[in-house]
Amino acid sequence: MWTRRRFVQAALAAGLGAFIPAVGGCSATPSIWDISEALQALRRQRIAPPPIEGYRECRGVVHAHTWLSHDSTGTVEEILDAARAAYLDFLITTDHYTPRIFTEGLDGRQGSLLVVRGVEIALGCTRQGALTRRCASVLAIGLRAPLAPGPDGQWDVDELFKVIRSQGALAIIAHPRGLMNPSYFRNADGLEICDLADTVRGRLVDVPRFLLGFLMDYGGYYQDEILLPLIVERSNWNLVEWDRFTKTRRYIGLAGNDAHQNLNVLGRQADPYLLTFRAVNTHILAPLRVAEGFRPVAPLLTTDDLMSALRAGRCFTSFNLMADAAGFRFAAHAGAGGPMIALMGDDVQLRDGLVLAAQCPVPGSVELLRDGVPIRRQEGRKLLHPVDRAGVYRIEVSLWVVDRWLPWIFSNPIYVRA
Repeated sequence: MWTRRRFVQAALAAGLGAFIPAVGGCSATPSIWDISEALQALRRQRIAPPPIEGYRECRGVVHAHTWLSHDSTGTVEEILDAARAAYLDFLITTDHYTPRIFTEGLDGRQGSLLVVRGVEIALGCTRQGALTRRCASVLAIGLRAPLAPGPDGQWDVDELFKVIRSQGALAIIAHPRGLMNPSYFRNADGLEICDLADTVRGRLVDVPRFLLGFLMDYGGYYQDEILLPLIVERSNWNLVEWDRFTKTRRYIGLAGNDAHQNLNVLGRQADPYLLTFRAVNTHILAPLRVAEGFRPVAPLLTTDDLMSALRAGRCFTSFNLMADAAGFRFAAHAGAGGPMIALMGDDVQLRDGLVLAAQCPVPGSVELLRDGVPIRRQEGRKLLHPVDRAGVYRIEVSLWVVDRWLPWIFSNPIYVRA
């Protein structure tokens, strides 16, 4: 999240970056025009795979702040307009906790958009330095009723997780590198495998370049190209921790947009909701319903549909700033070309002929990981892998942009059990 303090820190980093190239402020970066041409070439190659029978795909944003947070001033109209312009099917708001969330906050169906209420509650910090401070929090997604801190205004964290679970909500660790007590990971349902604010905070010396490009792009024609080098990054620490927990149980990996719309530079909004909503998305697979004529139908997404898909891990995250990832598929089949028997998030028994198949709408580098270790890589649109041992399997896809591979898609795992 951006605050005035963070902006001052970025300004200080600008000075350091200008005089100390070794820090990284003068690192080589492709030009805006080269990036633009590369993205256009990728987008022209997009061919969406056929939909998965019995399921529909919905895209959305997890971790967004509104006027109810102390560090955001976004209005209802601004948030809803941006969500619709970004073609979101769902939006999960996570304002810093206040009881007003349950009386004044957005929740439920807003036209074509489903808004699900959540809150963000701080869990402490691992560092206190101005530039190195890391603070974790828990996102309680799908709360039905207010929470109550202790008499001293502090949270009993163990009790907090119990109450979240009792309401049928999900507990997702946000900003996980700042988690002071690692045992909290075990109480949660998952974590953010990337968070835009964390990525920017880790690259403060590159912020001046972004702001300069932003100010020069007065018409806003190259917002994607300017933002891309700043935020598209593989969050290695988060992914290592995620892989560690998925070895023991289903553990959800989500993208955190951490949208605030609170950075105004010389009268222009540098972090508008629309840009943040488009930058990274969480895609879910929700089952279709069967009508009276035994034909599958796709009614409007409900809160129960969304919560069930997230809880099951039937989801993937993508930097859609580069290319639209809708249509990505990762499933287990009974033999090559055989029937699908498991999706992301599912358990499947190890058996003869079991094949994992990934399919992408845009050609890239498709990599299969087992228990966090890369075991197979294929350039193109597809990857097939005959499974010969149990493990936790997930997919990462990268796209070639100008002169380097950049991360694009991160699937939730398929759990192959012995």
